[in-house]
Amino acid sequence: MNTLSFRRSRVQIAAPLAAVCALLLLGLWIRVADAQQQLAQQQDVVLMPHRATYDMKLNVARPNSGIVEVSGRMVLEMVDSCDAWEVKQRIKLKFLRNDGEEFDTDSSFTSYETKDGLGLRFSVRNIQDQEVEEELRGHADLEGSGGKGRASFSLPEIRSFDLPAGTLFPTTHLALIIRHARNGDKSVSYSVFDGARLDGAFTVNAVIGKPPRGAGAPSVRGDVGLLRQQSWGVRLAFFAAGDQGTANPEYELALDLLANGVARSMLLDYGDFAVDARLVQIQALPRPRC
Repeated sequence: MNTLSFRRSRVQIAAPLAAVCALLLLGLWIRVADAQQQLAQQQDVVLMPHRATYDMKLNVARPNSGIVEVSGRMVLEMVDSCDAWEVKQRIKLKFLRNDGEEFDTDSSFTSYETKDGLGLRFSVRNIQDQEVEEELRGHADLEGSGGKGRASFSLPEIRSFDLPAGTLFPTTHLALIIRHARNGDKSVSYSVFDGARLDGAFTVNAVIGKPPRGAGAPSVRGDVGLLRQQSWGVRLAFFAAGDQGTANPEYELALDLLANGVARSMLLDYGDFAVDARLVQIQALPRPRC
């Protein structure tokens, strides 16, 4: 989900980024004037602090992708720190090309987002074969619920830019998606900034439906009681600022999303190939005494 950073690091893949599902362009648009009310409503969504581990493997490699196999692991941690959510995500993958070449990627993302949805600190590092390919660091602030904002980077360079009115940060966006799902909404669209790109916020279109079937899902270890929740199938399409309606999304993310914010499974679709992430271990983290 989009508490996370699912950008692919700068791996040299044969085919360029592309995606499908033009039906996602038919999203139900939320007017900026409604944003303040929507942000207030997210407060009744109770997210669960947790640490989740996912096994990852290739779902499909499309023609000319140059990819034969992908395998690895993702660890996601959401920590409640009273007035904010701290998110840590790490994805380590091994790729095999059709020419026999192998390479490894190691991507990490950390963020600290205030629970009022107005402040975000973030750090991103993407490594390929033990060499740092990309490193981002900075913060962003919104003037108020539904208001404009500004993002500032200290790495890889000093850069600042405005965020449009109605922009959301990732954990606020996650809570609102769950709220829409509980209300029976089928599609919504928001502007979301997570700090994982230097050129502004994404437009994120969400289509909400029934959860995917669990056939073939691996057994899960740990605090499995956290999984006894209402769930939905959510597919997110991520468009670079200004591209929505005129281009394919940069990538898509499909989730089996629970009402407490835990994802039982994910499908990361980059157009030329897609990767499955299946939950294998879940641990509840303590809530602080605030």
